[in-house]
Amino acid sequence: MPSLVDQFCPNVHDAAITAAAYDPDSGTLATADASGMVAVQRPGEATPGLVFHPGGPVSGALCVIRGGSLIAVGDDEGSVGVYRTDNGEAIWEDRRDGARGKVRAMRGVALASHGGMLAAIAKDGLLRVWSLQRDDRNAWRGFGGVSVEFDPRGERLLAMDEDGQPRMMDLISLQAIYMDKLQTAADFARFTPDGTHIVAAGQAGISVLRVYDGAMVTSFATRGGSGITGLVLSPEGDRCGAVSQRSVHLFSLPDLQPVDSKKHGAPGATGAAIWSTQGVRVAGNDGLLHAGGAGSAGPVTVVGGFGDCRLAAHGNTLAVWKKNRRQAELPLDAAPRELHVDRDGRLAVSVPRTGPIEVWSLETGKKTFDGGIETSGCTEVGIGGTIVAAQLKAGGVRWWDLGRGTGLELKWPTAMALSNGGTWLGVVTPKGAVKILDPATGTDAVPPPVPLADVPIVLMTFVNRRPDLIVLDRDGVLGRYDLSTSARTNKPAEGVDILTINVPVDRMWGITGGQYCALRLPDGDHCSILFVDIHACEVVHEVSGLARHAWVDAENGLILEPGRASALVERERNGEERAVLRALPDGEWISFGRRGILDASANAGGAMG
Repeated sequence: MPSLVDQFCPNVHDAAITAAAYDPDSGTLATADASGMVAVQRPGEATPGLVFHPGGPVSGALCVIRGGSLIAVGDDEGSVGVYRTDNGEAIWEDRRDGARGKVRAMRGVALASHGGMLAAIAKDGLLRVWSLQRDDRNAWRGFGGVSVEFDPRGERLLAMDEDGQPRMMDLISLQAIYMDKLQTAADFARFTPDGTHIVAAGQAGISVLRVYDGAMVTSFATRGGSGITGLVLSPEGDRCGAVSQRSVHLFSLPDLQPVDSKKHGAPGATGAAIWSTQGVRVAGNDGLLHAGGAGSAGPVTVVGGFGDCRLAAHGNTLAVWKKNRRQAELPLDAAPRELHVDRDGRLAVSVPRTGPIEVWSLETGKKTFDGGIETSGCTEVGIGGTIVAAQLKAGGVRWWDLGRGTGLELKWPTAMALSNGGTWLGVVTPKGAVKILDPATGTDAVPPPVPLADVPIVLMTFVNRRPDLIVLDRDGVLGRYDLSTSARTNKPAEGVDILTINVPVDRMWGITGGQYCALRLPDGDHCSILFVDIHACEVVHEVSGLARHAWVDAENGLILEPGRASALVERERNGEERAVLRALPDGEWISFGRRGILDASANAGGAMG
């Protein structure tokens, strides 16, 4: 069964598109990203029919042969290959690896129209040309830039030298052809489709030269702005487009007269761009090609949620979802590493990678509280009702009652947990024992529970909507306290051991109903979630391979994690995908499950193409 997260997906790339190529004769489009994924979309296909990883990350080195039957790909590891566009089969490869390969990281590739020659420009300044039939190679030093191209007949080769000047070579005589010197250095140069002119561009401007005598026709110098990062030519060859970080500036050819300028809408434009029958499309760091509009929200980096509320951070923008509808987008002061929401869905806490914690009202969309610089780098945060608590990096616990406008601090706790209703604050003493405090006063709410062993507690969590506390000690023993009797009789609660966890645990959740708790086990860039039956004292589910900061909704036990293409994914306790909440380009959104679309914005269909 196909992955749910791959449905209603506007793109196949989950990393920045760093190379793009288009063949106007066949309509074949190829894109490659920073992870090394290559996608090919041929005529008649609504989405790419070929998606594969031929090698390492790609940085501009991608081309489509005239007719669209082959593509060439060069990667940052120094490998280059030619592949069929129908099945990805390699017809020729030259592979490198290790330090030797990275020295010649590929920056541009080209296939001759007859298919017999491949050229590549690399980071080491070598221009390499292979004869694919004979499998031999010529190489010339002193080149640079990020482009290489054959003329339409495959008889001449165009590249940039290390001084930013275009150089053209006759491939029959292997002699350089004279060209006038540009006034400003360029990074890339291209033949016009008819092969009569060359367009060269760099940060400071654009120039047009004639092919037959190498003479300068005209030039255009940019003034201000972010500079030119990409160059595209119309399929007809009568216009060119200079791509900057925000806009595409169009010029007529060969006289280079300004025609139009428009915003392309690509966030973090990478310089990769194409000019197809649909116009100019510019690659962004969101894995999409953009042709205007507001762009996309970008990848989901952190998630959180409770009950009907879901939080998804797109960098430093917080998307708020309630009952499968996106309600708002909030501009956080800094990108978060954790997100918390109270169980009524009224307040959200953002814990930044750097800087103080922030509290936002989800009803008004305004920031209502800043924890101060002392909360920067805090190791634990909790929210319950109007109480917000933080375990400070420097040691101790500080908490605030936002409803009353009061705050308290204890210098000695080594760990903490706040009940989801904000009634109790659990803390760990310097000797590793547990105390249950009243957040209003900072004094004991119930007598301190009886230690389960002479081993310090390192992690704990309250069970949602129950007077139960789950604790984990330094030896990895998981235990439970029922605090209801202690609250009634004012006697210390006696706990029970559940089981021993023999691997590191960095977060726990107590699930509504009191039957299960969930534990997160870090594993490099990923994690696993264990669901433990508290009363049967056994692990009932283990879901591995999740995103590193996957979260558990303590209300219902659903697993939440970032998904590809700007999505938040909900999973059942057994790991099965349950629902996907996805941000789409131009501010649109969609939510869907196994049975289809749950909800969507008015123009979601258009945003998905």
